[in-house]
Amino acid sequence: MKVIPIFFPNAGCKHRCTFCNEWMATMKSPPYSIREEILKSYALYHGDENSEIGLYGGTFTAIKNWKEILKAVNSVVHEMGMKGIRISTRPDEIEDVDFLADNGVSLVEIGAQSMVQKVLDAAGRDHTVEDVRHAVERIKKKRIKVSVHLMTGLPLDSKRDDIFSAFEVAKLSPDGVRIHPTLVLKETQLEKMYLNGTYRPQSVEEAIDVVSDMVSIFKNDKIQIERTGMYQDAETIKNVIAGPYHPAFGELVISAIYEKFLKTTGAVKVYGPQNLRSQIVGRKKIRNVIFETANEISIVNADGTVYFDRWLSEYVSHLKELIG
Repeated sequence: MKVIPIFFPNAGCKHRCTFCNEWMATMKSPPYSIREEILKSYALYHGDENSEIGLYGGTFTAIKNWKEILKAVNSVVHEMGMKGIRISTRPDEIEDVDFLADNGVSLVEIGAQSMVQKVLDAAGRDHTVEDVRHAVERIKKKRIKVSVHLMTGLPLDSKRDDIFSAFEVAKLSPDGVRIHPTLVLKETQLEKMYLNGTYRPQSVEEAIDVVSDMVSIFKNDKIQIERTGMYQDAETIKNVIAGPYHPAFGELVISAIYEKFLKTTGAVKVYGPQNLRSQIVGRKKIRNVIFETANEISIVNADGTVYFDRWLSEYVSHLKELIG
């Protein structure tokens, strides 16, 4: 499914989160003409009949005239034969779910960021953990798909908090999740905290470690991982002053999961699909583990064969024990 993004930077946002400067993150201005913006983006992203429009960058359902905007977008979507509409919004700004369902919305992305209240408060989110649960439940009841957005490395956050958040979101059984480490953007409260030494961003290694554990939790529950890491292009990367940015962050996260699989099992030989070889063993061989092609991912160690799915279930159980 190809998503054609339309950005509404900070539109509808009643609060400024410590980490957020959406204009800096997207370098976009709100669209002057919905129809013209869709046509331009459709051409730019090579849209087709399988595409969906994504309304991103602000709190869509808190924009004053969001219903009129959604009607206009839905009209163009029908005219062009596209699949539907995705929106992103806050969990405490979900009110008229019926209107969403009646006007082409196929997926709602909820910006949860964390499921730990002290972390939400420190990030200036001004909503509760219960707001997230309630929003997901209401959307699912209308048979609209729901995705949850989580962040790592927020103020007062910890690896334990991030893993706890992943387990709490997994309990809600969303259709998908998006995870990205916190980046320090220009002209944000977080930039001031970073410069005065009251906030320390994660390193790339720390972010990969915790996000790989979170992804393991969701993979074990068969929840789709829509994206890990924040996309930055040549312009927007100039606005990132600190934080664990890496252009191949998603690939490094998947490789980290397989590395944990190989190291914790003491593998001497690993089997897997050829197209996953670089992710499983990396560019450098891990402890001289031999790779051989097979349909299923498994390892051979001194005790026999261990299949990846079995290991993943046990690894996730171990993570649950660690957080209590």
